[in-house]
Amino acid sequence: MTDHPPNIGPPSSRRRIATLIAAIGIVFVASRLANAWPRTVEIAFQVGPEIRELDADYLQGGSAVASVRFGGATHLDGFRHAVRLRPGEYQIHITLHGKDGSAVEELRILAVPTEGLTRFDLRDAVETPE
Repeated sequence: MTDHPPNIGPPSSRRRIATLIAAIGIVFVASRLANAWPRTVEIAFQVGPEIRELDADYLQGGSAVASVRFGGATHLDGFRHAVRLRPGEYQIHITLHGKDGSAVEELRILAVPTEGLTRFDLRDAVETPE
């Protein structure tokens, strides 16, 4: 039996080629995972002084993937929080509870990823008597 030398070059060349192929594979897999990996999104709900509570459900494909409940505005302009969500489009089902016991529902859209703070101005959602 005769040994035939490899036809792609010396062993060091094969090692370099294998390393290059592995590096390209790692970069490809990492980029795919980065697009699906959850990220922290900062949300601010701006409400008027007549709102005492806020409920928000983050929906994707009709299912709730995250929820938040606030009671008693701690900031003059409303409520703020951070939520971890995967990239994609979400519906935010928001229920505003007034000091008088009334409730108003709003539906907003959020596209993830977002940069910085995302604000939802809900001050006009509740009509105030004149």
